[in-house]
Amino acid sequence: MSKSLCISVSFLDPRYHGCSDGGAAEWPPSPMRLFQAMVAGNGLTLGTGSDIDLALRWFEAQPPPTVLAPTAKHGIPCPLYVPNNAMDVVAKSWVRGKNETSIAEHRTLKMARPTHLCGGDTVHYLWPIGSSDADPPPVEPLVRAVEHVVVLGWGIDLVVVQCRVLSASDSLGEGLERWDVAQGHATSTLRCPVPGSLDALMSRHSAYLNRLANGTFHSIPPLTTYRAVGYRRPSDPVSRPLACFELRQDNGSFCRYSQRNLVHIAGMVRHLAIRAMASNQLLDKLYPDHGQTNDSIRDGSRPTGVEEHEEWKDPEGWVLRYVAGHREDDAVGHRQFSYLPLPSIGHEHSDQALRRVMVAAPAGDDAWLGHLADRLAGSQLKPENGKEFGEQGPPTLVRVYRDKVARRYTDAAIRWASVTPVILPGHDDKKPAKTRKLIEAALAQSGIEQPCAYEWSAHSRFRNSLSAHKYHKDGDTDVKHWQFYNVKDYLRGKTWVHLTLTFDHGLKAPGPMAIGAGRHCGFGLMAGLEA
Repeated sequence: MSKSLCISVSFLDPRYHGCSDGGAAEWPPSPMRLFQAMVAGNGLTLGTGSDIDLALRWFEAQPPPTVLAPTAKHGIPCPLYVPNNAMDVVAKSWVRGKNETSIAEHRTLKMARPTHLCGGDTVHYLWPIGSSDADPPPVEPLVRAVEHVVVLGWGIDLVVVQCRVLSASDSLGEGLERWDVAQGHATSTLRCPVPGSLDALMSRHSAYLNRLANGTFHSIPPLTTYRAVGYRRPSDPVSRPLACFELRQDNGSFCRYSQRNLVHIAGMVRHLAIRAMASNQLLDKLYPDHGQTNDSIRDGSRPTGVEEHEEWKDPEGWVLRYVAGHREDDAVGHRQFSYLPLPSIGHEHSDQALRRVMVAAPAGDDAWLGHLADRLAGSQLKPENGKEFGEQGPPTLVRVYRDKVARRYTDAAIRWASVTPVILPGHDDKKPAKTRKLIEAALAQSGIEQPCAYEWSAHSRFRNSLSAHKYHKDGDTDVKHWQFYNVKDYLRGKTWVHLTLTFDHGLKAPGPMAIGAGRHCGFGLMAGLEA
């Protein structure tokens, strides 16, 4: 039967004021904070070789724990003006005879933003214990060590802590959220101790005690011996693996492409992806004049670890479904690459032209995405008419890893708005009730399961985005056509809207996020709204 070492922290007042790096509210309390509280409570025994000393060294060598915490919500920030450390200035004024100088005049602003524990008052940290562990946990010394912990967070965050061993059948109560180490996108970053953290804390404490040695102030070094670990709950959205490419001309400059023709860019990248992943036999069927041998899946060019994949039994069908995006009308759970041209946003004068394109895969298919990205990097787009890019010719895909425009489409955010129109799966007949049903259907089809509020409009919240009702006249007649974007015929008879999403409970959802019928070719592309 599996067992776990459990350290439980119960808050006497169900509020927590601890902050992470940068002053952001931290939840749940980090394992490093628990470790620091244990070091502070047992300071007199440290460095003596006691069993508690050895127990803390065991603690810092463990992998990040699983955290079970009650639901919580961040409170309203409250400004506090607290005395500043300026007594030396006041004392000098008193020496000069200025007795009216008061320490009360030297105050600094400090923001207090409590985190309210809503579903209980106890946070649990769990480390699995194996029956064959060569280094079993020192349970008895840890039990005594946690008894000396009185505060976790600010000085007003009083706690009672206990340590025990739990079996698989033991229950810790209902309504707790499980936080595990994130394998992909993390919704919370927590500091965790590493071997050497105890020595670093002891050294820093010694430096604090001797900061005024020999009449000279000695600065206290910051604590750096820890690691930042991403955590997420099972209910948190998982980010999709992605690869971003810049469209570069031969002279190194950006290629600037019209937003209204974004499907052309998506189609050209899709064409390159098919050529990179398909066998020569399939290319002969799809593109009879492709005229070259490619590094194909038929020749064993596939990611490590997918040899036994179920879909590998039909590699050509897999390319048609996953890479080309072909599917049956009644297909359920269809998975495929998305080819997303990125309009330039992020500045008030951004022209929203296309200078970048992103390829995204379904969550968990990092190997396939990396496999394709390696083959697309350095490839030149191939326009159908050959003159689409003018005298400079077609651009080359240059892969980038840190791009300020792409981050607007990928960084986690609470509020998202569409940059390109969302094409709903049907026509709403100008009935708001039907529009709502179509929007909810589009969200479900796009894999957005987290509760959120939404609003729609014909206009985007991003400047220079084309509206969802922009028409142009056909020649000299008064007949108007839905052709402000070049799209396939099957998308023209549907309702187009611009959406704004706000996720409930302050949830930060990661990108890239594309919604609606054209979500795999750049329509319904969302970007995070800055606060």
